[in-house]
Amino acid sequence: MSDWYQTPLGERLLSAEQGMLDECLSRRFGYHLLQISCANIPMYRNSPVGHKFSLTHNMETQGHGLVARGEAIPLASDSVDVVLLHHALDFTSHQHQLLREVSRVLIAGGHIIIVGFNPLSSWGLRTRLPGRKKHPWQGRLLSTLRLSDWLKLLDFQIDQVRYGAYYLPVNSPRVIRYSGIPDGFATRLNWPTGGFYLISARKQVLPLTPIQSSWREFASANVGLPIAENITPVSRDLLAASNEETKQ
Repeated sequence: MSDWYQTPLGERLLSAEQGMLDECLSRRFGYHLLQISCANIPMYRNSPVGHKFSLTHNMETQGHGLVARGEAIPLASDSVDVVLLHHALDFTSHQHQLLREVSRVLIAGGHIIIVGFNPLSSWGLRTRLPGRKKHPWQGRLLSTLRLSDWLKLLDFQIDQVRYGAYYLPVNSPRVIRYSGIPDGFATRLNWPTGGFYLISARKQVLPLTPIQSSWREFASANVGLPIAENITPVSRDLLAASNEETKQ
């Protein structure tokens, strides 16, 4: 994908994604930010987080701080404040495992930001066309609805869902220019037919419920009454008979 992003279509898409990420990341704070991406391109330039690093599984790739697979992140649990998945879910065969690993390394209250191709768009339609496919049309695309359900199962709260890139996925500057005329208007309205989406979610902090001892209900409804009122008529008769025998 690093080479594809240098094409006219790739440059246009990267510019749109970077602009949306800059706005989102500028409001996410913390000590550590981890990016897992489909390309050797740092997308966190506008983040105020102090320590920013990326993960790649290609040992020959330069500019990344960690060489590993996203499905087995070699970091301690609850150690990262922000995780950015830049089309990482689109190009992995273990999507559930990747999300579980991200949930594990995120601190309570940490943020996950996901950028992915939208299957309900012209970009998603191209991945289903017959024929030999190259990047980026080889991905396994997830809809925002399904991805939101997965995140909720992992105790994430969705903050926002945004869409972008409303032009045709054709690698021609002229087609990109004319088909992208309504791009700005559609982006402001956030139409769910954009070529890519951005989902921001926060890992919820589960409250601890204290265990309280339950009060045992008393079996007798007369408990708490004076002794004289607590004696039944039968008990009074037996007591009177006992007194008579004592006198005799």
